[in-house]
Amino acid sequence: MQITVVQALLLGLFAFLIGTSMFPLGWLSQNIMNKPLVACMFIGLIMGQPSKALLVGTIIQAAYIGQMAIGGVSTLPRIDTALWFALPIALTSNSSADYETLAAETLTIALAFVPVNDILGTIGNMVKVAVLHKQDDIIEKGVIGEKWWFPVVGHVWTFVQNFVIVVIFCLAGSAVVTNIVAAIPPQVNKIMSTFTSLLPAIGFMILMVTLIHEPLQWIYFLFGFVLVAGLNWSTIAVTLIGCVIGYLVFQFTPSATVALQEDDD
Repeated sequence: MQITVVQALLLGLFAFLIGTSMFPLGWLSQNIMNKPLVACMFIGLIMGQPSKALLVGTIIQAAYIGQMAIGGVSTLPRIDTALWFALPIALTSNSSADYETLAAETLTIALAFVPVNDILGTIGNMVKVAVLHKQDDIIEKGVIGEKWWFPVVGHVWTFVQNFVIVVIFCLAGSAVVTNIVAAIPPQVNKIMSTFTSLLPAIGFMILMVTLIHEPLQWIYFLFGFVLVAGLNWSTIAVTLIGCVIGYLVFQFTPSATVALQEDDD
């Protein structure tokens, strides 16, 4: 099974549109669409395997659930562009595999592309900064009407980084990507495999560091872990219990204003 030209073009188009914030609501929709689970849903629809792609997306989303950008640097390797060709290649090259195997293959391909993506992103940022400075000059000269097309220039590199690369890798097929991955030294592959298996734990730890502010709050996490791992409760049931506990804590915890008024009295 191979990726068709139409599928490759659609995958590249979606990757490009997300990278340029051309969806409604701008940055908000871009932030949502960049989530691995949402991206995998669209990839699955394009590839005709939505259910399997969504299952793969849940594993990858668990790894990236705590991803943040601190000072412009992501806390986890960025795979937003690579995901658009890594998952389709995994789906076509090993369509009979279970979703856990597909998730591992997808992350292996995507993580191998991270250094290239970082280099392209850095070059793209320099190009966009140069374009912005040129736009400032145009505004100062008051020739905006004559240069109405100039803002589009800033998206040229995004077009190359997202659309062109995704289409080329998709049409190249799994054989080319497999050869690239096979060329990586075995030691590096072992490190990447270990890192891939640890990604979900890292993602959750980053999320908990931002959510847990007091040592006592770890009890809630341990309680939920016991319900899922020990009593085999479903995630939905634990979520509902968490909402009830959160509501009770909110209702019976005095606000800072009330506490200050009591201290004044």
